[in-house]
Amino acid sequence: MRAVPWDATEYGPGPSAAAERPYTAAPRHGHAPAEPAVGATISVAGHGFTRRAPDLMRVVLSIEAVRERAAEAMAAAGALADQLMAVARSAGIAAEDVRTSDISLTPDRADGPYGGRVTGYRAGESFQLTVRRLYCAGPTLELVADACPSQVRIDMVSFGVADQEELRGVARQAAYADALSRADHYARLAGRTLGPLQVLTEQALSPAAPRLPAFPIGQPAVPNVSADLPSVQEQVTVQAVFAIR
Repeated sequence: MRAVPWDATEYGPGPSAAAERPYTAAPRHGHAPAEPAVGATISVAGHGFTRRAPDLMRVVLSIEAVRERAAEAMAAAGALADQLMAVARSAGIAAEDVRTSDISLTPDRADGPYGGRVTGYRAGESFQLTVRRLYCAGPTLELVADACPSQVRIDMVSFGVADQEELRGVARQAAYADALSRADHYARLAGRTLGPLQVLTEQALSPAAPRLPAFPIGQPAVPNVSADLPSVQEQVTVQAVFAIR
C-alpha cells in the first residue's frame, strides 16, 4: 500500500499538529475563568492587651542638705544617703534594688545689686528603691519617713512586675491572634482563602507605670499603698501581611 502525502492546503493541518496543540476548554457564557491575582496580599492590624497585679513597688527619693561650704553640703548629703540606705537594708531591701539616679550641688544666692552673693550650697541626691514585698510596702515608707523627715522627699511611687517581658509576651500572642482572625475574616468576605504570613512588624505600647502622687515627708500619715493596688498593663500592636489565594 502506497502512502499518500497529506495536502495541508486541501485538508488543513495534519493530525500531528493537532496533537501538539494543548487542549483548552471553551469558556462558558463568553467569560474566562476567574484567576487570583498574582502575589495578592491582605494587610491588617492586630491589637493585644493584658493586665496583671503588680509584684513590686518603686520609690524615688530625694535628699537635700544645705551648708555654708560646698564640701560640708556634700558630706551632709552623703550622711543622709547612708542613713537611708541603712533604713532600706533594715526593711529587707537588697543592695541591688537601690540605685542612685542623680547627684547635684548648687549655690544659694542672696539678692543684691550685682547678681547676689553666695550664702551657702545645696547638695542633693536622688535614688530609687525597689520594694519586692508589697505586703510591707506601707511600713517601708513609714521607716523612710521616720528616718529624717525634714530632709527627705518621696518624689514618686510606682508599681510594676518583675518579669515585664512575660507580660509583653502574653499581649504579643493576643495581638497576633487578633491579626490572624481579622485577616481570615476579610479573606472569606472576599471569597478567598488566607495564605501564609508574609510580613509582621510590632509596636509595643506599654502604658505608663501606675503611680501614686508625690507627697512630702513629715505629714501625719503616709498613703496606704498596700490597699487597692492598680494593675500593671501591657499593650502590643502588630501589622501583619498575609497572602491570599
